[in-house]
Amino acid sequence: MNAAAPRGEKPTSGRRTNATRRAGAHLVAFSEGRCEVLNNSLISNYQTKLLIMDAADKLVEETPFDKLSVTQICEEAGISRATFYRCFKDKFAIAQWHVELAWAQGANEIGRTLSWKEGYYITEANIASRNLFYAGVAKSNDYNAIDNFAPRLRRKTITETLTQMRKVPLTEHLKFQIDATVELEVHLFPKWHYGSYDVSLDEMCEWVADSIPRELFDLLNTPLHPRSSRPPRPIAEPKPHHII
Repeated sequence: MNAAAPRGEKPTSGRRTNATRRAGAHLVAFSEGRCEVLNNSLISNYQTKLLIMDAADKLVEETPFDKLSVTQICEEAGISRATFYRCFKDKFAIAQWHVELAWAQGANEIGRTLSWKEGYYITEANIASRNLFYAGVAKSNDYNAIDNFAPRLRRKTITETLTQMRKVPLTEHLKFQIDATVELEVHLFPKWHYGSYDVSLDEMCEWVADSIPRELFDLLNTPLHPRSSRPPRPIAEPKPHHII
């Protein structure tokens, strides 16, 4: 995980991600850069995954993520282990699922329906609501942890936006610019989340967007299909979570 928002306000207290929202009688989910209306079965699956995410998020306040067991998560969520494994292959898949949703609504839409700054803001506001959880996952040495998963996902998405949606040939120079952009995203946004930069999320997103290599920035900053209405925004400007 973008236009200006009120500064100096506390972050919203809701535990849920903006990955899903109501559309009439249906639930709309954002996945892999697409928006789809879910049927009742998929709604139940998303709700269960959110329940598991909430449980893990609560537990990491007291227990390091590496020491957190699936059994503990199930007990906190009030579900069986069988239900957990129908949703996730392991505890690291919880973070992978949530970051995919956060990015699908925001950063993965850069060049498609959002500008760089808009996409960054939406994603990072969602991630900011789970700061402690992501901090725990990021400290893990497991290959499935978010630190390893995130760069692969972002390289794939940016490349697809360029080559499949924009029909731009992938030159060696563009490949380099994509790698540079991913390095910026996965290293600098976490530093903001953990308090290294005492600025608003809006400013941080502007800084990162301004640092994107110029050719890649220009290719994707104007969306192919701009959103007709203002993109989803948190009620209050998220603040970084200072971790000592």
